[in-house]
Amino acid sequence: MTQDGPEWALGAYGIMAATVPAPASHRILADDGRPMFEEWSTFVHAEIDDPGRVRRIWTGIVAEATLSAAGWDLTIIEAIGYLKGTPFEGLIRGVRDDPAVLARQLLNDIQSWENAWFGCTVEGSTPVRLGSDLDDRIAAARASMDARRRTLDTFSKSKSKATSGLQNLDSTLADDVAQARALVTHAQSLVTSLISTNAPSEQVEQARQTLAQRKAEHQQALAGYNAEIAAGRAALANARKTKDEAQKAYDAAKKAYDALKEQQQDGAGAYTIDGDDLPDAYTALQDLCRTAGVEWSTVTRYSQGAPDLAIKVHYPRAGGRRNDLVFDTAVNIVDALELDRLDYYNAAAGIGAGEGSKAIRESMSVRASRMRRTAKVDDRSAKTSAQMRALMRRVLAESTGGLFPTEINVRDHPNCRIGSWNVGDMIQISGVTTIGTRWSGLARIESWSWPSQNRARIRLAPA
Repeated sequence: MTQDGPEWALGAYGIMAATVPAPASHRILADDGRPMFEEWSTFVHAEIDDPGRVRRIWTGIVAEATLSAAGWDLTIIEAIGYLKGTPFEGLIRGVRDDPAVLARQLLNDIQSWENAWFGCTVEGSTPVRLGSDLDDRIAAARASMDARRRTLDTFSKSKSKATSGLQNLDSTLADDVAQARALVTHAQSLVTSLISTNAPSEQVEQARQTLAQRKAEHQQALAGYNAEIAAGRAALANARKTKDEAQKAYDAAKKAYDALKEQQQDGAGAYTIDGDDLPDAYTALQDLCRTAGVEWSTVTRYSQGAPDLAIKVHYPRAGGRRNDLVFDTAVNIVDALELDRLDYYNAAAGIGAGEGSKAIRESMSVRASRMRRTAKVDDRSAKTSAQMRALMRRVLAESTGGLFPTEINVRDHPNCRIGSWNVGDMIQISGVTTIGTRWSGLARIESWSWPSQNRARIRLAPA
């Protein structure tokens, strides 16, 4: 087999291209009758034969396999790459949770489906806590606001009913009082007429009795009117007071709800990975770590059966300063250092998910002696301010404007055995450049591959 070596990357999965030449490639079927190299079925392990070192160093799965006259052409991705393109269908909701715990839930969910298990766990823990109970408090505030809205509606209807009832009562009783008053007036006119015409005393007396009766009936009607109206007004005043109190309670509940919703717009609330939109599982893992400000790398262990793999979560970052390793063109760096000019920025303006004024926007800068140079960071996959700030910090860290070797090839050396480093490690690079000058500086290992037994290719970033 010829191959460009297994690859390890910081916060990413490695890729290995390999060719199995004829005549070995002529064996199309394995012992179990299945294809020798079957896409998304065949696992490939990279191992080294050295008693003093870890035996199995890398595990991948065949993503592409093409058989030609020359042999099998294979593209093998590190096993965690299975997540890329795999939709997440569950629900993860973090409230003050360690991002390592949420990553573990994500991997467990993906591997819980039939034929989806590939032996990967999540290791490590961090002091970072993602998510708050704001969503729960918003739900409770919304329930309280809705309940008080219903109460307000009920009392508003009661007030309207009391107002309408009082108006109807006033109209009805006023008619009764007016009618009784009219009868009094008529009886008074009859008495006056009988007296002026010298009618018999018996008729006059009977008319006076009728007048007295009509006056008594009028007084009774007026008293009833006053009592009923007073009661109606008291009922209306009580309904108005109750409604006003309900209005105050509703206004207070709505104010509390609106204040919590405003906090939610600033990215607060539970950290959620919602399967309703079928997000890409690999992107969900990347977003999770980016939001939390943590890094991850992969771990492969030897096993006689199924793969034994892990994602290791690092806080605050992977790797460490490796003063015990030598990287010099006079010792183990194969070629002269080829320096690239890095971009220079001392400020960044970022825009993330959302449209117009509702888009995630952030800005930051670092102290510098040069004029302000602002990098535009446009990443619509950044759904929170924390994710956008993490992107911007990385851009600024890598935009020093200096000369830098982005890649080196090294040979195995007793003072720096291949594989004795890890992604994320900070190493001192020294040596002669392609233009004959000498360069020395600190660099961080972003990724590396092992294309042959005694050679390694290391990709670097400013430390």
